[in-house]
Amino acid sequence: MAAPEPPEPPAEDASTPPEAAPSTATRPVSTGRGALAIASAKIWFIVTSYGIQLSLPRLLESARDFGLYKSTLAGVSILNNVLIVATIQSVSKFVSEQDDPGASSALLRQGVRIQLMLGGLLAGLLFLGAPVLSELLLDEAVTPLLRIACVVVFVYALYGAMVGSLNGRRLFLRQAALDGTFSTLRATGIIGGAALGLGAFGALAGWAGAAVLVATVAFFVVRKDIFRAGDSPVSTRRWLAFMAPIWIYQAALNGVLLLDVQVLKRTLAEVQLGLGATSEAAADVANEYVGYYGAAQTFAFVPYQLIIALTFVIFPMISRATSAGDREAAQETIRGAMRFSLLFLLSIAAPVAGAATGVLRIAYPVEYLVGAPALATLVFGLVAFALFAVCATALGSAGRPGTAAAVATVGVVVVVVANRLLVLAAPDPASALPAAALGTSLGMGTAFVLAAIAVYHRFGALFGLWTVVRAAMAGAVGWTAAYFIPHESFVGALLALMAGFASYGVALVVVGELGTKDLAAVRRVLKR
Repeated sequence: MAAPEPPEPPAEDASTPPEAAPSTATRPVSTGRGALAIASAKIWFIVTSYGIQLSLPRLLESARDFGLYKSTLAGVSILNNVLIVATIQSVSKFVSEQDDPGASSALLRQGVRIQLMLGGLLAGLLFLGAPVLSELLLDEAVTPLLRIACVVVFVYALYGAMVGSLNGRRLFLRQAALDGTFSTLRATGIIGGAALGLGAFGALAGWAGAAVLVATVAFFVVRKDIFRAGDSPVSTRRWLAFMAPIWIYQAALNGVLLLDVQVLKRTLAEVQLGLGATSEAAADVANEYVGYYGAAQTFAFVPYQLIIALTFVIFPMISRATSAGDREAAQETIRGAMRFSLLFLLSIAAPVAGAATGVLRIAYPVEYLVGAPALATLVFGLVAFALFAVCATALGSAGRPGTAAAVATVGVVVVVVANRLLVLAAPDPASALPAAALGTSLGMGTAFVLAAIAVYHRFGALFGLWTVVRAAMAGAVGWTAAYFIPHESFVGALLALMAGFASYGVALVVVGELGTKDLAAVRRVLKR
């Protein structure tokens, strides 16, 4: 789970490669307990991330400050996620293949050295290039924020190497404890920095301080392994060759998720300058509406955050079936995963879209309701993106990660171009928010359609046409129920969401998409 604070995807997405054999150097007490611990750490990461997102608008002075924070975070998160996911996965893979503790330690040192160079290079470029990026975003206030954030980029690179070593040696309990500490310190630092009245700079400075602290803790966790004697069995060239495809895919993936904020900020500021506003006033307007859009993103990302765990399950299943030449097993896994994903995602998206105003009212000050139309659109875009993630996982498990990366790259292009054109065409800043949501959704939808075609071409399986039709009908029922139930209050919003969810479920039964076979399958799972 990349890595990855909504809409920042979880940076520590790092499941151990399924083909890797357990290291005999350090045997886990219980793989099941370790997996549960890792899952718990992921859940805690999501909880603390939403805590940050819901707290900051009330702690920062205005939506402008929140928008400034979000726009800076979006750009830095792309770098962070690419670095940390590639690092964790590469260190984990190479370490997991070793039986010699000395070799594992040498690989950890090698990973740290490589990340010192890569992380240092990227952080240095970000520090030096901050004024250029600020000029690109038409906002001088971004420069100091990017420069404090470059600390996070550098430290995350080192942290990823240390966590990858724990993951590769199946020390899941230690990894989970470290991840939980990371999430707690990160939330405390960001919220604490904002609470001091230092605005977006304080929040990002708190983030940087927490990153340094958690990396220090990680060093003490692995310090004995770092200094154990041994030689690395993996050349630097092989190491970088393994990481390169991960960089490309993660860069494209995070570009689809996060670049819309940058495009929206730049375009809104540009439009305001064209209307005669000063550069400072133009940046203020752009930041204010980016803040509203960021609030919409917080809830739009819920379906994606919840379904991503499924990819950890289906990857090894499809990989094993593909390796064994069992086409039918792979097809069955894909059909089941895609059907479950579609039905589950719409159960959340339809009520949230119908009661979008009430959803924002639950968590944000009243001025943030400007983002409700964007939420109503963007949440369905994230449904498409979550389905793309499932398809990309299937392609990667079948040995075609390049296809997934190419499709994600196309999605990035569509997101950027569509956002730019649609926001420019919007008559006012408020209208630009649903326009940006539509542009992002078009990019995500394009990525899903292309990935779905590739999956069907490779496996001959996806989900049935009638499943899509019946799910859409049920979704319309859930949306309608949530929309027409008054949701102007906190209680009303909760009732609207519950009614939308229940109506959707009932509709699935009525149209025949859910039946006795599904109930029997649920019972079998619960009995295990």
